[in-house]
Amino acid sequence: MSRIGAAPINIPAGVSVEYNDGKVLIKNARTERELRLCSDVVCQVIDSQLLLSVDQDKDNYDEIKPMWGTYRSNINNIISGMINGFSVDLEINGVGYKAECDGKYLTLYLGYSHNIKYRVPQDVEVKCIKPTHLIISGADKQKVYVIASDICKIRKYDLYKGKGIVIKGKFMLRKVVSKKK
Repeated sequence: MSRIGAAPINIPAGVSVEYNDGKVLIKNARTERELRLCSDVVCQVIDSQLLLSVDQDKDNYDEIKPMWGTYRSNINNIISGMINGFSVDLEINGVGYKAECDGKYLTLYLGYSHNIKYRVPQDVEVKCIKPTHLIISGADKQKVYVIASDICKIRKYDLYKGKGIVIKGKFMLRKVVSKKK
């Protein structure tokens, strides 16, 4: 039995959850999101809790079991994203490396011969606190982290020089260059 999948999800005030024909519809005052479930995963709304369950007697239980916990985590992330939102801090390290933000586009100066313009999706907000500090925030956890990953890939972290774009607080190894005598 899945420990994560069996755990109930608390539905806070201001959020409504409906289940119809394999689709979970999650609404609040500002947005609504829909998640399609596998036909073998059953969803029940009891009081202010959401329970996901799977019939253990089915032949394909071993294939459904990992998806059961994944669906539960995805629904929980959607609900907590509607209430609190998610954010990622990025740090830009390097001489002359900086970023500028203007609503739709994020302009990055990363030591290339040209500047890089990254188009920011509508659901996600990017703020430049300092020229070397970015905050990416939004309601969808998956989208926020994918955008953070895309921005980090533009200038990957260099282990020897310590330059690049990294997620703040993440441990990045620093290597020492071996010098010949």
